[in-house]
Amino acid sequence: MPGNPHEAVRKRCALARGTWCGGWMRQDPLPYKAVPRGSKECPNACSGWGNCNHDTGLCECPAGRDGDDCGKEFKRPCTDHHRGKGDVLRTEPASHIGPDGLDLDVTNLRWTASRCHGYCDDNVAACYCGEGSLRRIPAPPGAPPWTPPVQHGRPLADGCQPATSKTGLKSWGQVKYDDIYGPSGWCNNRTSAFECGCFQEIAHPCDGSVPMETTCMNQCSGHGECHFGYCRCHTDWYGSDCSRKKAGTPVEPPLQEQRPWLQQVTAQPPAANVLPLPGGRRRPLIYVYDVPPKYTSRMLQYRLLAHACLWRRWLDGNNTELTGWTYSVETMFHELLLQSEHRTFDPEEADFFYVPHYVTCYFWPIMGWADAPWWHAPYVDSRPMHGANMLTELHGWLRTNLPYWDRRGGRDHIWLMAADEGACWMPTAIYNTSIVLTHWGRLEANHTSGTAYLQDVYDRPVYGFQRWPGVDYHHDIEGHPCFDPKKDLVIPAFKPPFHFARSPLLGAPPLQRDILLYFRGDSGAFRLPQYSRGIRQRITDLSNRQDWFNRYKIVISHGGMVGGDYSEHLARSKFCLVAPGDGWSPRAEDAILHGCIPVVVMDGVQAVFESILDWDSFSLRIREDDAALEALPQLLASISPERLAHMQRHLARVWHRFAYTTGPLLNRSVTEHYTARQSEFEAASKPPEERQPDLRAIPATPPDHPFQPLRRLPNSDDDAFGTIMQWLFHRIPDTRGGDAGAAAAAAAAAAAAASAA
Repeated sequence: MPGNPHEAVRKRCALARGTWCGGWMRQDPLPYKAVPRGSKECPNACSGWGNCNHDTGLCECPAGRDGDDCGKEFKRPCTDHHRGKGDVLRTEPASHIGPDGLDLDVTNLRWTASRCHGYCDDNVAACYCGEGSLRRIPAPPGAPPWTPPVQHGRPLADGCQPATSKTGLKSWGQVKYDDIYGPSGWCNNRTSAFECGCFQEIAHPCDGSVPMETTCMNQCSGHGECHFGYCRCHTDWYGSDCSRKKAGTPVEPPLQEQRPWLQQVTAQPPAANVLPLPGGRRRPLIYVYDVPPKYTSRMLQYRLLAHACLWRRWLDGNNTELTGWTYSVETMFHELLLQSEHRTFDPEEADFFYVPHYVTCYFWPIMGWADAPWWHAPYVDSRPMHGANMLTELHGWLRTNLPYWDRRGGRDHIWLMAADEGACWMPTAIYNTSIVLTHWGRLEANHTSGTAYLQDVYDRPVYGFQRWPGVDYHHDIEGHPCFDPKKDLVIPAFKPPFHFARSPLLGAPPLQRDILLYFRGDSGAFRLPQYSRGIRQRITDLSNRQDWFNRYKIVISHGGMVGGDYSEHLARSKFCLVAPGDGWSPRAEDAILHGCIPVVVMDGVQAVFESILDWDSFSLRIREDDAALEALPQLLASISPERLAHMQRHLARVWHRFAYTTGPLLNRSVTEHYTARQSEFEAASKPPEERQPDLRAIPATPPDHPFQPLRRLPNSDDDAFGTIMQWLFHRIPDTRGGDAGAAAAAAAAAAAAASAA
């Protein structure tokens, strides 16, 4: 009956496997508590450079600084090479600049992406014009901390380096010298005909003359200044997002009133309120560690490329946009947790502890750009070894400085592993007890690397250099699967709403699904054989040889060989191929967000949320063997319209769990797209005499159509982020031991039973 709470729970928990969903919805809210505020002081006030974390008494230092009090320099100079097996004893990164920040010899043709035919900011390895009226002029020697440069200067991207010296001798670049340093060149003329582009997160004309925000987590909560990823907190504010206030000090209003554009991307978690809020809060309660910046915010300072590593970025005029960065879930999930109602500032009441790190950001574009940071591998192209050593070091920091890992042996700690092969190379000491969120659900206990990107092959031999810490890292990562459905979860990759703008599930008019099977992307044609386990290559070969397009209307396309709107193609497809790439691939998300039935071809690998949702009701799974792949067209063609519609109706009940719509920016974006689609739908559905001439008529959707017109957006509590929170609530008993665990399990079982009643 209408208003029946049990019916509401059943509807919201459609296709859920087990009791995780109903238990979360039936829980009794906890009262809010007064916010604990730290009062510990830090050594030497962090030398005026870093933020003092008043909970721990530890300094959090920006790029260029290090040490217990941030009083030590830590340089990342531009360089012409990386350290290697012959540099066993080196403790400082390789450099090819002098004290003046200029390259030592521009006629030396060795190259790295940081190589700079100009002035190098050796705090982050950023290159700027070294001559001309728009050159970089640094702050004078001995200037106080955070003194800005006398002149910002225009940046020089890797592709904007001169091909010769000033005297015409050959250099490593590819651009005419005068296009950069001539009288009308990029470094002398704001309206230069030759355009290098800002490439950094700065406003046009790319010389620092026009103020613009840069991206920090939660934009420092309006209580700090963002410096390309690092929050420099205002006095007595602290934490990675400056959301905490020192005990005994007044709480000032945030900057949102002075800078209204911040409102579109910031949110204050309820835990940040000085006085307890009325009402209650829902578990799980998650404590987000303020880890040392070198694992998170310093990565953003090092990234240099404006869009890299981010799920959102700033534009001219302090507008913000969503990005399509492949691994953006790393920064997005961190930021959503910082803003979430599930965040707690009190570790003693926390159900879980989230350990943020940006290892995929380190993998690209940071590693290899310069010679720092460096995590104890003999070569720059040993990415899993660097990454595993980085995580081992972070794990050691947790155990050395805070008591919470040892309290439950890490069972209540959450790590996100967004790399291509997920947690396959994660240190065993971390993996075996922690909860891992990943995109790669490979199940085998004994596994070998499947990537065709050789820098990521985690089981290749590493030559022994006994002086290198972590050189025998293989024994540190062995003995665990890449994914354990008993404790881990395969989560969706981030797809911004513009990616599925033509989907009927977001309010677009349903299109005739005239494509039987669809795939557009990397077919592996130019890859090593192990790419995609050979699946994409074999399907592409079968499609070409047997003319699947003309015989069955199956579209298997490499890259942009088939033109047209990707979202529209997916919305026209009955079935969509889900096959691995170098590891995980977001093809399942592409399919589901468009109402296309996923056809999963990857043996022994679970898809997104497959362990907690009834995937059998809205997908097909095909074996990897040749016979099954060759029979694919006949199999799909044999599926009756009734069965197809049945699967589509099931998919329509869960699609929103694969989309991230939590938080002010995402909620606004998905609402704007939905509203635009509704307006288009209404305008095109008018009678001919009222319809604009250029609009194509849209027939009424039949009442039995699987994708009915969307009347309102699904509850954002049940989006991808909300689904993860609901599942984590269900996992609380598994993280406890003894009587506490039994009591928690009993409470969870009672809640689940009530939801099923």
